[in-house]
Amino acid sequence: MENQFEVTSLTPKTKPSFDFNRLLRWLLVLAVVTVITGLVFFFFSRSTFSPNNVDFKIEAPEEISSGEKVNYKIEYANHNERAIGNLQLTFFYSPEAVDVRDNQLATLQTENLKLDDLGPGEGRTVEFPAYLAGAKGDIKKVRAVLSFYGEGMPSVFKKEATAATNISSVPVALTLVAPPNAVSGQEMTYLLDYRNESQDNLSDLRFRFEYPDGFTPGKFLPNTFQGKNIFDLKSLKTGEGDRISISGILRGEEGESKAIFVTLQRKIGDLYVDFEKSSASTVLSTPPLGVAVLANEKKDYNAQLGDELEYKILFVNNTGVDIFGLTLSAKLEGSMFDLNSLRSDGFFNSASRTITWNASVSPLLNHLASQQEGAISFRVKIKSSFSGSGGVKDSTVKVSALAETSTIPPGFDLDRLVAQSETITKIVSLPSLGQKAYRQDAVLGGSGPFPPRAGQKTTYVISWEIVNIPNDIIKARVKGSLPPGVEWENKTWVSGQQPATTFNSGSREVVWDLETIPAGTGGQFPKSQGWFVISFTPSESNIGQPADLIKNTFLEGQDGFTKQDILVRVGDVTSNDLVDFPGSGNVVE
Repeated sequence: MENQFEVTSLTPKTKPSFDFNRLLRWLLVLAVVTVITGLVFFFFSRSTFSPNNVDFKIEAPEEISSGEKVNYKIEYANHNERAIGNLQLTFFYSPEAVDVRDNQLATLQTENLKLDDLGPGEGRTVEFPAYLAGAKGDIKKVRAVLSFYGEGMPSVFKKEATAATNISSVPVALTLVAPPNAVSGQEMTYLLDYRNESQDNLSDLRFRFEYPDGFTPGKFLPNTFQGKNIFDLKSLKTGEGDRISISGILRGEEGESKAIFVTLQRKIGDLYVDFEKSSASTVLSTPPLGVAVLANEKKDYNAQLGDELEYKILFVNNTGVDIFGLTLSAKLEGSMFDLNSLRSDGFFNSASRTITWNASVSPLLNHLASQQEGAISFRVKIKSSFSGSGGVKDSTVKVSALAETSTIPPGFDLDRLVAQSETITKIVSLPSLGQKAYRQDAVLGGSGPFPPRAGQKTTYVISWEIVNIPNDIIKARVKGSLPPGVEWENKTWVSGQQPATTFNSGSREVVWDLETIPAGTGGQFPKSQGWFVISFTPSESNIGQPADLIKNTFLEGQDGFTKQDILVRVGDVTSNDLVDFPGSGNVVE
């Protein structure tokens, strides 16, 4: 019988493959759900907080009368469902706003406040008082900034608000009048008319004037001014008014605009607070007659003791017509003029220290044609030394020139035609520096043989002495060089509280940094003195010759008044120049 077999495969069954597409679909679904959830959360969060739901504004009057006190009211409110915190408020006042605080007048610029947190639905106010003064029609603007954080929010938010107030009326009408044009050096007058146009009687008023640079007041009406710029008014009834006039000389450059300001103040408690303000301007025009003064051809010449100065007075007719009958004078001011050296073809009045010239000296003074120029000159010396021993602080001399005529050309509404000018000459401070050498000194001593002996060390004492009478010397320093072979012994002494001398081994310089040498040193005050010890061991090559001890000594600095650099040098010193053993310093064996 034939065997029959069923053949069965022993190969294992294949497992189902992994479905990556299904996984990808699930991941996409999860991502979409996450995004949707985030968007829902985001929009939900936004719906519970928005900076637009924070109100912020300034309540201020649209119009006020000048000098009124204004209370600026800042209103802020939170309409979010979340609180806001870290609130910072900054308030910016209008220029020239003031207030009375702690019985003192305070000029207001900015206020910074840290505010409490504000819960949902809460609102608060903050007030900022200020007095506002100005002219009718002035606009006074303020600004405020509020910064804050929303609860749980990482970002800072800011809100800004502004307000403007118009000064629509002034209780007291002020009319300040200045000449629209004026000539430098000529007398002019400012006028102020005032009137109470309010319904109330006013009291305790004050007018405060601020003059332009170059104006010198000389006459006041009424003449009850305090000093030269304050006029007090005890009372001013409704409808009352008056005039104030101020006359004086205005000087400046051609074309320059000069403004005068007046502030009306009222008394609040013990202080005067600005009530109203007004201003007016004057433009300086070309003077009909011009004058200038030069010293040695310069307007700002710095002189030295003993200098001869040539002063030149220039005059010019700037008009379109001829000028007749001029008189020219020059006044010499200052104790440092040597009047015995004066050389001039004019008449000198020693009592008034004035030189006068007329047509007998220069025909141009008799007849100066349109646009014609002329010049008069004289010479005078500066004294060779300062007077007295106390010092002359900030020494100057001055020449003031005056040209005038009572013959007025057509077209000028003047009593007389006048032109003035001056020049101030500064005198440069020239201190003296003394340098001496000694064999020995009572304080610092001395050692070694003298005359100096070859191969043996001898010490010497060097002294520096400074006298400075006229002006402070700043950045002052004395330097001297030690020759080869001379050694620094590191022994010093100075007078008073001055810094000690030092030695720079690299440059081999002895240095005395004084910083400032006061005016009057050696006169009103003691001299500046410093001592130090050096030594020298001569060799056989030095026998029969004096030893060089210090060379190239000088004082440098700057005149504190004229700002001119100062340099004073002194001669070298050898062992033959000793004060206590003069001419005995040749080296011996």
